[in-house]
Amino acid sequence: MPVTALLHFTEDIARARAIVAHADPLPHAAPEEKRLRSDLLRGAWMFAVGALDAYFCDAYTDIIAATASSKSRQPGIVLPEWVYEVKFPLRAILEEYANENWRWRMAARKMMERETVISLDAIQNLFNKFFRRGHRFFRDPLDAWMSRPDAKIRLFGISPADYLARNPQDRNAAREAAIEQFKERFRAIFQRRHDCIHNCDRPRMSPQPLERGGTVLKVVQDIEFLVSRCDEHIAAEFREFLRGVGATSPTIAQAGY
Repeated sequence: MPVTALLHFTEDIARARAIVAHADPLPHAAPEEKRLRSDLLRGAWMFAVGALDAYFCDAYTDIIAATASSKSRQPGIVLPEWVYEVKFPLRAILEEYANENWRWRMAARKMMERETVISLDAIQNLFNKFFRRGHRFFRDPLDAWMSRPDAKIRLFGISPADYLARNPQDRNAAREAAIEQFKERFRAIFQRRHDCIHNCDRPRMSPQPLERGGTVLKVVQDIEFLVSRCDEHIAAEFREFLRGVGATSPTIAQAGY
């Protein structure tokens, strides 16, 4: 996997953190001060979700372009039929490029430039077809994710220590409960971003309160956790995908570059 998608995410999520750091100590005794501070915190929330959206669009662009360029380098690769259903903009393919590999990257980028990936279902739909059975988002990687010391109870409903202390049967039950907790957490994060964008955080008559910088920092942390774990998983599984379609080691080493 090229590193650009994660690099840009790291830069963008740092910008969200900077907004929180600026907003949190601002005075908020007067009503107008309180509104301004809350709106800056809303901006940080939207920026964090935007960083996630941009990452997954870029990551999908990368692996689609890497698949096409790998086939171009090694014509004997046998791709699954669904790959041939990906619709590239013809203009982007026909343009002249100094680097042939950029043909596929620019075509994939053009394909995704108006798309958004702000739901776990959308992430699954884009990436799971590249993954092996038993390695698909989001249920399959949960054992490793829940075992990490930085896994949060608000994400999975259980601490890593408590999860690791359980017997295998109880771990299975904890994972089943965790998937719903995980999905609900991100549904809430994405919905609040939607409310901020579409109705200024006023889904009913009055704006929803947002008074604590720590609330937004937890959103930032959870988004960082999701993107970091997904990036690791995509990189590992995409290598396996290329091996599975017959790509040689030199082709895999050049994929996406």
